[in-house]
Amino acid sequence: MEKKKKVGIITFHNSYNCGSMLQTYALSTVLTKMHIENEVIDFANEGQRKVYSIYSKEKSLKSLIKNVIIFFHKKKIAANFNSYENFKNKNFPLSKKKYVKCETLSDENYDIVITGSDQVFNITIADGDDAYFLPWVKKARKVAYAPSFGAKNIMKNTKDVEKYRAYLSKFDFLSIRENNGQKWIEELIHKRVPVLLDPTLLLSMEDYEMILDHHIKLPKQYIFYYAPGYHLEINKLVKKISKKYQLPVIAFNAKNFFVKGMNFSSFELASIENPSVYLALIKQATLVITTSFHGTIFSTIFRKKFWTIKNGAMYEDDDRALTLMQCLKLEERMILSSFDDTFDYLKEVDYHTYQKELIKEQKVAKEYLEESLR
Repeated sequence: MEKKKKVGIITFHNSYNCGSMLQTYALSTVLTKMHIENEVIDFANEGQRKVYSIYSKEKSLKSLIKNVIIFFHKKKIAANFNSYENFKNKNFPLSKKKYVKCETLSDENYDIVITGSDQVFNITIADGDDAYFLPWVKKARKVAYAPSFGAKNIMKNTKDVEKYRAYLSKFDFLSIRENNGQKWIEELIHKRVPVLLDPTLLLSMEDYEMILDHHIKLPKQYIFYYAPGYHLEINKLVKKISKKYQLPVIAFNAKNFFVKGMNFSSFELASIENPSVYLALIKQATLVITTSFHGTIFSTIFRKKFWTIKNGAMYEDDDRALTLMQCLKLEERMILSSFDDTFDYLKEVDYHTYQKELIKEQKVAKEYLEESLR
């Protein structure tokens, strides 16, 4: 009888970010549905711990001002962070051992190690780490499932290109999440790899219903405004849309909300934050307005009316949302941040073509997983 394979997943599961946590949940759940034993390797470097700490650790005037603002709202932020921790511990099959440094990781308990999805190949962020390129994997099969460079070309952002060329060349199965990433890998290791769906799109609405918060109290109609960072121009657009349709706005991400002074706006803040509440807010919204890759994805999963607002980075190397929209034939749902009073912001989304394209892309992604795990 063939020995049952065990898979270790290494990704940004420790991020207090709904997209990061839900893509972790999705990949693990997909593997479980395939009857593959798996666990999430409980790795988080010091950089990640600093990014998701309540107070900023940087020594600058700007950080000092942020910390003073946060001080008055720390109870709310701490409650949210604790809520993310509870979600993680309840929904992820975590490894027994916790890891902080790449050097301490080992593949001795795994037949296969999967890195991804999320921005695990982004070497410019504080929580980026060579660990996600799997140099510590010596015996197990190395698989990359739809990782992202986060719009940062490795060749432009490191002095040690050869190191990353060697890392990427040693993968047994390598894929990527965006078109630019595919191009950059080809330039780096002269190999064309597939562009695959984010794992969140491999599950159905019903799968997410199982972890959705069914108890949070919400208005009958509202706009859910989800943006990892808030920009004044986009805030103004959301306010004008809110006024035009007489819809209240519920925002997310308390830390940025308070730091950006949005508590002095007409926007409300979600009473508590975690991925289960995030899913409920999207599902029940009259309209979703987002600048987020995963905000876009979950709007489509719940078949919502939504708009993804183009920001400056989307005109350069950042094709994360654009790759997704082109792939699923939803480019028309990307709009500029300028308000147009004659525009119908409550226009229905045509999900017919989307559904056909989604089925095709899901087939490609699942075949990749089946082959890489065989």
